[in-house]
Amino acid sequence: MGIQDLVGKERELIVVALLALHRERVNSFNSACTACSLAGKEWPEQEMFGINEVMNALRMVGALPVR
Repeated sequence: MGIQDLVGKERELIVVALLALHRERVNSFNSACTACSLAGKEWPEQEMFGINEVMNALRMVGALPVR
């Protein structure tokens, strides 16, 4: 059984957890960008924070539109 096969409460739990993970990773990225801006440094690559991976997982369970 894959993540896309989840239904009901199992799917709901995964979606809530992935949304929380996405929020935390975006907040971490934003904090790092702010710190870099204040220090006059280049922003980190967004890929370092794994935001796209979480978004892809959310798409797999149908919680985000497919590109």
